[in-house]
Amino acid sequence: MRHYSFSTWLTIVMLVFFCVMVGLAMEFPAKARFMPLVVGIPGIGLCLVQLAIDLFHSPKSAFHGAPRAGIAHEVPGLEPELPEFGPHTVRQEITMWIYFVAFVAAILAFGFYVSIPFMLATFLRRQAESSWRMSLSLAVGATVVLYLLFGALLHIQLFPGFVTPWLLRTVGIGVV
Repeated sequence: MRHYSFSTWLTIVMLVFFCVMVGLAMEFPAKARFMPLVVGIPGIGLCLVQLAIDLFHSPKSAFHGAPRAGIAHEVPGLEPELPEFGPHTVRQEITMWIYFVAFVAAILAFGFYVSIPFMLATFLRRQAESSWRMSLSLAVGATVVLYLLFGALLHIQLFPGFVTPWLLRTVGIGVV
């Protein structure tokens, strides 16, 4: 019997979620089904690609945790690969949850256009250890793409946050 990793099961759960989302969206009026389909159809495709990768990889591949013949015995001090998740990943998982919760809180407080560049630059600088120049340019670039895609092209107003509109009104810049 073949044992599948946590990521394979997660992909299956996401595939079911996207399929249900697309199925439910088909019952919506034409304009209301647009966004669930824009998210759901590519999500289904990407999940299927990931499942194909997970299901058809060689179980003896060196990149999937199986020991290579003779290598571990020939090189002294070579440690076996650690499992995908375990006690050695707890710190990384907690860090990622902190970033996720902080990102959601920042969007609720300050909206997308303020939170995206700040959170992305912070994450890239601290976790990816990229330079300030690279972090800031990618953060600004992502915000510009976000604005052009949703604001200019699709005419969808992204959530402005609770604090940002109040702050703009307070200083006399925002629309009443």
